[in-house]
Amino acid sequence: SKMDKENLMLENIVTRSKNGDKEAFRLIFEYVSNRIFAYILSRTSNRQDSLDILQEVFIDLWKSLKDFKYKSDQALLGFLFQLAKRKLFHYYQSKPKNIKLDEDYIKETEENEEINVEDYSYLKKQLGLLSQDYQDVIRLRYWCEMTFAEVALVLNIKETTAKVWHHRAV
Repeated sequence: SKMDKENLMLENIVTRSKNGDKEAFRLIFEYVSNRIFAYILSRTSNRQDSLDILQEVFIDLWKSLKDFKYKSDQALLGFLFQLAKRKLFHYYQSKPKNIKLDEDYIKETEENEEINVEDYSYLKKQLGLLSQDYQDVIRLRYWCEMTFAEVALVLNIKETTAKVWHHRAV
């Protein structure tokens, strides 16, 4: 089946990469980098910083490939997202702290019914009010176009938990 072929393809590429094949490693990058980049960009809103973080994620992957055990495409994605989350944590540690939205602004916004919900910045602000877990479910589901099974794997939770968090977040 197509699914098996894709799995075998990525497994084969990972195996070749572990043996030092740089061309195979480039193929891993091409295969998964868009989804990782979408997630990072959704967290930083800065294209250049996101590209830098993406590069660091793949440098870490290259360094840790010899110990990496391929289980499935989803497990590889999960591993990369964990690396990305770690890099983002350090990214935020090094940045000046964001100023919290003050309560008056939030109340004013809720009272003002003129808000265009299609407005991306409005959505980002609303997303920012959610817990980190809920934010991650939404980002992975919509920015990275993941299935609930993939979201669960990346966040190391059960698929039903991913669905419940998604429902609550929405």
